[in-house]
Amino acid sequence: MKILIVCSWALPHVGGVSTYVDQLRKGLEREGHDVDLFSPTPDGQSYYVHNQAFVLEKSKIAPIIAEKANQYFNQHFPGLDSWIKDCEIERYCLEIAAVCWGLNRYDVIHAQDSISAHAMARVKSGKTALITSIHGCLALEWFVNLKDLGIPEQDHASLLWHYCAGREHIGATSGDLTIIPSNWLKSVLMKDFHVPEKHLIIVPYGMDEEPWIHPSTPPVDLNKPQDRKVILCSARFDVVKGHEHFLRALAILAAERSDWVCWLTGNGTLANELKQLTTSLGLQDHVVFLGDRSDVRALLDMADLFVLPSLQDNQPFAVIEAQLAGKPIIVSDAGGITEMVAHQLTGLVFQAANHVELYQHLQYALDHPEFCRRLGYHAQTWANKYWSLSAMTKRNLHVYHQAIQLRYLPQH
Repeated sequence: MKILIVCSWALPHVGGVSTYVDQLRKGLEREGHDVDLFSPTPDGQSYYVHNQAFVLEKSKIAPIIAEKANQYFNQHFPGLDSWIKDCEIERYCLEIAAVCWGLNRYDVIHAQDSISAHAMARVKSGKTALITSIHGCLALEWFVNLKDLGIPEQDHASLLWHYCAGREHIGATSGDLTIIPSNWLKSVLMKDFHVPEKHLIIVPYGMDEEPWIHPSTPPVDLNKPQDRKVILCSARFDVVKGHEHFLRALAILAAERSDWVCWLTGNGTLANELKQLTTSLGLQDHVVFLGDRSDVRALLDMADLFVLPSLQDNQPFAVIEAQLAGKPIIVSDAGGITEMVAHQLTGLVFQAANHVELYQHLQYALDHPEFCRRLGYHAQTWANKYWSLSAMTKRNLHVYHQAIQLRYLPQH
């Protein structure tokens, strides 16, 4: 098959969706399929097809689209929130860029978010199957981040909420079938956004196990402290990842013991705020900001504990990687994470945003190395069975074939 993977935000980037796309593409190509990847460029200024000679600068189309769109909005929706206008214009730009590249050559288009799914449904040909993967609840994440963007707090009766919820529903129903990785997300889409159950298929994530079998190359710029245990957290600096609560837990821990250091990898809009909070909590000697890293595998090999304090999450690859590395894990109970980690068997689970409970788990883990060794062993054993790239690829291909068959069923 000839397959186009589409994403509405820039690829590659540091984050779970980018990891998923890399792994899926690898799995599909191993099975002999021809795969292209269409997305904005990393700088966000153009659209491109990876490894192809196609680049379309956004500046060539955005002003024209914005002018026409704003005329329409001002006539039919006077006073419409500028954020909504910008979101719609961004989707129109994605649609035009995809048309310029050409979509008729593909048997399957696999959109990686609700925005690209809606866009592709509007411009693809009728013979091309459209699959959507939903990796998280963007409407809820948007709502969490609205205050951070300076937009007043909203309630579920607001226009912004209805817009976000509408995008979630349209994105999850625009294609022939929608793939989600967890039961939690399936429940959210059905209950909160009225997506029909028959439209949703659960396919857990997978990763290529081969790199995890061999020892990693130690980073050249970092040495593990000889007298301290390393606590690692890999997550973008975003409100939904819960770093603030993690730092507050570490502040309590630092008041009682100094035999640890915490490495934070990633970047994001909250980077400066989190660094300031680290200073105000007196954690400068304990918390190290490492920035974006391409050697998380090596960092995991050096770490003694892995922590993910998310306020909302689905099926984070950071947890999968930590499990494959055989690390003891401490995670929140947000979203689909509890489907990945069994409390006191493959990790420790605390209530999201409860920094006191997180501190208690950290204290216990540091005091009980043998218990942590067992947690890591059981996590790795489970991960090697469950997070198979081959299984994920075959399940995705089965969904593709289902969608193609739906394209040719008689319409009533």
